[in-house]
Amino acid sequence: MTKSRAWWRNPRLLLFTILAFAIPVPALALLVRPVLLDLTSSGSQSSGSLEVINDRNREVAVEITVKKLALPERGDPVLTPDDGANFQIFPPIASIAPGARQVFRIRWVGEPTPAESKLYMFSTAELPVADRPNATTVQVLYAINSVVAVRAPNAKPNVAIESVARVTHPDGKSGVEITFSNTGPSHGFVTKSALELKDDSANWSHTFQPSDLNNAFGLGLVPANSKRVMFLPAADLPATGNLSADMHAPAVN
Repeated sequence: MTKSRAWWRNPRLLLFTILAFAIPVPALALLVRPVLLDLTSSGSQSSGSLEVINDRNREVAVEITVKKLALPERGDPVLTPDDGANFQIFPPIASIAPGARQVFRIRWVGEPTPAESKLYMFSTAELPVADRPNATTVQVLYAINSVVAVRAPNAKPNVAIESVARVTHPDGKSGVEITFSNTGPSHGFVTKSALELKDDSANWSHTFQPSDLNNAFGLGLVPANSKRVMFLPAADLPATGNLSADMHAPAVN
């Protein structure tokens, strides 16, 4: 049985998935960081690491597995199996003592100059252990997912706003639906810019800083040569008028 949270919408819940659960659920679990590993296909940035911290009161064994990640223009992320052959992962499996941490080294060994960037989901999954005497046979297993993105060293994104429209979200929040396009060979992040939303006919404008966009979009990731539709809450948005939106450098405090 699987439970998942909307990690692409809420950065605080980003990429946390309970793969199997039972009662009672322990208060402490695994921590994995970072949630995003941004690599190049060659050079000094072609390797990175994932750190796993065991905050449980017993030893755990964890394994890293790889899946391809696709983000359609609308809707949920799509994961497909991958054999992980484009990566060196060391160690692939490790046992972590209570309160200890393990660093997993990640290196891209695939195509040195991909035509466009590639997206993967790395799952750091807790493995079941053999039953111990007098121990419950119910086990609580966790998997924490991290996005791993790989681009050619000189590849750049070209993210722009294609359209903006007033909408009411299914949860009742009012705001705008923004279609972002990326015509570059690298993935891009809309949360690295500020976004100004304007309605000139109502003499209204509001600038959303990167932190605001991060709260609304999570990573705000737009794949290479793709589009992505995202919802931005805007409670004080005028009900009618001519909307426009622009991206620009964030304000410096």
